[in-house]
Amino acid sequence: MSARNSDDARVAEIYRVIRETNERVRELNLTKDVFVSDESAQGRMNADGIFMCVFRVAEEAGNMSSRAKEAYPDIPWKAIHGMRNIFAHDYGKLDRSIVWSAVSDDFPKLEAFCRRYAADHGLKL
Repeated sequence: MSARNSDDARVAEIYRVIRETNERVRELNLTKDVFVSDESAQGRMNADGIFMCVFRVAEEAGNMSSRAKEAYPDIPWKAIHGMRNIFAHDYGKLDRSIVWSAVSDDFPKLEAFCRRYAADHGLKL
């Protein structure tokens, strides 16, 4: 369950975690091939760290109000909620390539949403 109690707080957290994820990817020199295939202890720890970031973003995004979801229909809210449920209930079914796709393809769109939301609501990120 989200610890945030407003859309503003959720957006700020989503933005912060996306930026943290990007920093982790850079610092760990992760590429898709390494992330998807490295089964060493370090590779599994790296994957778990990125998984947790994606889960945190999905958790906060999934708890956005109906009003916010309706105001930003270009965000795939149902898909985000579906991914959150897999993280929470079917962790063993996580596919690293799908998680990498979320980070590399979906996070930039969510980051842009956060900036747009912040501008629309006078929120400083």
